[in-house]
Amino acid sequence: MTARLLRAARWTALLVALAACGRKTPPVTPASPRPEAVHEVKAVTRGSDAFLSWAVPTKNVEGKDMSPTELKGFLVLRAEVDREKKRPRYKTAAEIDLERPAPAELKNGRVFWTDHGLRYGLVYSYRVRAVSVRGGISAVSEEVRAAPLLSLASSKTLTTEGGDGSIQLTWGSVTSRTDGSTYGGFVGYNVYRGTEPGRYDDLPLNKEPVRKNGYKDTSTANNVTYYYMVRAVDSPALPWTESLDSPEASAVSRKRTPPEAPMGLTVVPGVGRIFLTWNENKERDVAGYHVYRSAKSGKDFERLTDKPVNRTTFSDETMKPGVPYYYAVTAVDQSGNESKMSKEQKATAEKAR
Repeated sequence: MTARLLRAARWTALLVALAACGRKTPPVTPASPRPEAVHEVKAVTRGSDAFLSWAVPTKNVEGKDMSPTELKGFLVLRAEVDREKKRPRYKTAAEIDLERPAPAELKNGRVFWTDHGLRYGLVYSYRVRAVSVRGGISAVSEEVRAAPLLSLASSKTLTTEGGDGSIQLTWGSVTSRTDGSTYGGFVGYNVYRGTEPGRYDDLPLNKEPVRKNGYKDTSTANNVTYYYMVRAVDSPALPWTESLDSPEASAVSRKRTPPEAPMGLTVVPGVGRIFLTWNENKERDVAGYHVYRSAKSGKDFERLTDKPVNRTTFSDETMKPGVPYYYAVTAVDQSGNESKMSKEQKATAEKAR
């Protein structure tokens, strides 16, 4: 009886398995390797260079999210626009690998690439395609065009000097075009700033072109390094043509005003030492205090502290007992500015009995 039941159970399991084999489940379709078409392509010309930028695709052709790691790079297509032909003939001008994008640059979800040495008098058309690591290639982007124009030459010099909450810029005058010909029309300047070398804000600091050879940036934070470059423009209002970049210059603005002299210095002589205490300064940027000592009143003070002490007490144990000394204290801020000395106080340490 047991053997019959065992055989029946086996047949039942087999029938169930066979029935399951014929059951259909929805197939899993992998996402398309083709990125969506590149969008937000922009082109700006300065001199004989065209500066292109575009947004990095974040979806595939099906509209599904696509990780940046799935992108291999981009193809930049360029054609010379012939007015007699309706369709420009595109050729690959650049292949950009995102692992090693130079000379292109990736910044804030956009790719920046420059096409150098364009010929004046021609119009260039650009399209961009994205390539995935799985070999998918996007459709071509919308067309953007660039026409190199003879622009002003760039300023050859730029110097900066940091102040207290400001940085002063000075640059050389521009009096010629990029081809060396003399230019006698309007010349203004746009000032660009960034906090990293070679990277600047999209908009200049000035609201309208600067007509002088200098500019004072009063929007800086102290102890921060800023990087600057200047472009010459040929019109007081848009649309103007900007020159190429001037040399880069950097500077740091620092606080120049020292703290107030510490108040309330008190010296208490003891056996083999003299103890000092004083009031804490009210300035928020005070980094510490220096302690000075002299054997003469009002002169020849020597500093006892190697670094500013971050407390309002000090014990002098290097003096000679029985000798009168004069003490004073200064405050030092985070920019290294040191205050005047406090009122001096006199004390004489006792000799050990």
